[in-house]
Amino acid sequence: MIDVKICEWLSDNADAPIRYRVARELLRDNRATKDIEKELIDNPVIALCLKNLKPESPPQHHWMVHGSFNFCLENAVLKAIQLGLHAELPQVADAIAYYIDKIESVPIKKPVRNCDFRTGFDHILISNLLTLAGADSEAIRIFMRNSLDEMYCFVRKGDYNIYYTEDEKAKTKGIPKIWRSRQIIKQSLLNEYGFCYPLLYDVVGLHMLYGLNDQEVTGKIDAVIDYISTDTFHNMIADGYGIMSLDNKKYYANGWDPKYPGWYDAEEYLKTQHAPYLLFFAQIITKYPAARKTKWYNDLLSCLEKYRTDSGTYLFPPGWLKESQGYAVMGSHLSFGENRRKKNWREIESTFYVQLLNNNL
Repeated sequence: MIDVKICEWLSDNADAPIRYRVARELLRDNRATKDIEKELIDNPVIALCLKNLKPESPPQHHWMVHGSFNFCLENAVLKAIQLGLHAELPQVADAIAYYIDKIESVPIKKPVRNCDFRTGFDHILISNLLTLAGADSEAIRIFMRNSLDEMYCFVRKGDYNIYYTEDEKAKTKGIPKIWRSRQIIKQSLLNEYGFCYPLLYDVVGLHMLYGLNDQEVTGKIDAVIDYISTDTFHNMIADGYGIMSLDNKKYYANGWDPKYPGWYDAEEYLKTQHAPYLLFFAQIITKYPAARKTKWYNDLLSCLEKYRTDSGTYLFPPGWLKESQGYAVMGSHLSFGENRRKKNWREIESTFYVQLLNNNL
């Protein structure tokens, strides 16, 4: 549960992005949300975010969707969400229109095999990110539901044995030297199911389908999260999933995997340089009831309580709320838009972060 007094403290001390999110997501105060909206859009951090979100027309580069640059869709959307932006705002709707058109331009065909919707990585990524942003598009809804169906067909089997054996791997040819120590995903699995296993990008967007209030859809989402919330998944799945090939000639790195960072010891993981990744993952996975029941999640909440101040706010260690160029899904864009020249910016952002987690309990 959220703490109303702490929300009031945030409303009194935070800059526009956090105040907007407190009003809209935590207090659900429509009038206050509308009052802050203009200030939010006028915020210089928001202006830069919208610039990164909207691609140049025509696009001047091919790194439009997946990549580490701030203007790549995956980072631009997740940064926008972090700052409170959503597709109901005209400025956001305008910025993401290019990507909605990209999805809608793909003909919707009747599936002829299990994996018609999970064969294109970019489409998986775009659809999940736009769904997270609240984009209203029939093509995206169709893609997301069919993508979920295809994942469900695989995860319901409870099969974690997705790699070649060492003998099978020894018979493969043409693997780049830098990847020869990595696991190879079975070609037969890819042929039958496509990207059947859940990707981190799926976890980012799937929870939005809970809003359909469809019992069958909810059950399939829960099955996907149950699949990744096990010791077996964390023991058998390689970091980044490994490499793949559809023709035994050209190989690709595959990922990101949705393993819980620090699955066996979240507190120790938070002591490493990868703490921002755990914090990013936690604020996404908290959307799923099955994840909130894990020992990992409850251990994390207990650990975060150690950073509670006497006044009821929170103050995380320096470096946790990272903001730098890089992959947002790896924790590179955790800032909530506070002016970092303010003496208490870290206390404000730490406190808001904990309220986000508590809001889902």
